[in-house]
Amino acid sequence: MSYATYMQFCLAHPTEGYYMKSSNSIFGARGDFITSPDISQIFGEMIAIWLFSQWQAAGFPSNVRLVELGPGRGTLITDILRTITAFAGRIPENEKPALRIELVETSETLREIQRNKLGDASATVQWHQSIDHISPSPDSFTMLVAHEFFDALPIHVFRKTEEGWKELMVSSRLAGEGEDSEKQHPRLQHVLSPQKTAISTIFGNSSSRFQALPIGSDLEVSPTSFRLARKVGELLTKKNGASPGGCGLIIDYGNANAFGSSRRGFKDHEVVDIFHRPGECDLTANVDFAYLTESMQDLVPVHGPISQNQFLSMMGLMPRLEALLAASVGDKEKQKRILEGAQRIMNPTQMGSEYSVLGISTYDGTPYPFEVPDDNNQS
Repeated sequence: MSYATYMQFCLAHPTEGYYMKSSNSIFGARGDFITSPDISQIFGEMIAIWLFSQWQAAGFPSNVRLVELGPGRGTLITDILRTITAFAGRIPENEKPALRIELVETSETLREIQRNKLGDASATVQWHQSIDHISPSPDSFTMLVAHEFFDALPIHVFRKTEEGWKELMVSSRLAGEGEDSEKQHPRLQHVLSPQKTAISTIFGNSSSRFQALPIGSDLEVSPTSFRLARKVGELLTKKNGASPGGCGLIIDYGNANAFGSSRRGFKDHEVVDIFHRPGECDLTANVDFAYLTESMQDLVPVHGPISQNQFLSMMGLMPRLEALLAASVGDKEKQKRILEGAQRIMNPTQMGSEYSVLGISTYDGTPYPFEVPDDNNQS
């Protein structure tokens, strides 16, 4: 089978998939990984401020639709909603927008967690199985966020040979003699397809950047990411009579370049082999932000990516951090948690540079802070 099929089975199988089984502790300290929204509330607040600024640049449309792809435990959407509601409270009552929320979530287990997290606000939420089920809105300004969504979408793995692109497939193998008893069972491995396939030829050459790679290069390509990013562009594009446009942020592992060996598994907050305990580990791969840009740049203006560190710092993380610390005077433990959380999502050698932020906006030229060069993303 292709690695894309393997990844899809492991993560989204209806009964045995990693995100589908309620027995898998996915998020948080007791799970397999922790995300920026769970580390610091400032993360969601800075995203909300950017979304609000684009709504303001659009002239405060009276109807607003807030969309999140892959909401996880609902922490991010809750922080965004809280912050936007606070800002909207400063607007005269007769100018306040009508807000609705749409979430793309395939796991019923996670949907229930999201309902509990959102509380009373969940009554205004509509859940979807796929972004394909969301239509462009003729009367609403759409604000979209996708955080750690694209890194979990299936990828194909290709290798460039003298004959062209061939696909690395997933196959079983028997452990050799002398290995410990735990490995005396069929295991999985990559094998190179003997022939070129339609998929390897089409998607291996789907970008001029891929075509320029030398013989022997491995390439991770996500046709699903390309298609869904294209759908994001369709939802946000500004069309008279079809949609007033919108804005969006995509935040994920990766950068504006192709990757060949970024795929990895996560279990108990450790990186593990991609074939370790299928269905019980998270599987991810770095996002090629240039590929996402190529998918939608003819529909909407796309900006960046810039590093998470630059985005958060320029959106005002430090003043907000100082305010939270000042509000917690007398509680040293709380101050310590707040400070450590902010430092963790900003660390320039870890999350601050490992994550990139791509901006999409149909208003205001190049939106702040994307007009500022980011040294971490220069080729």
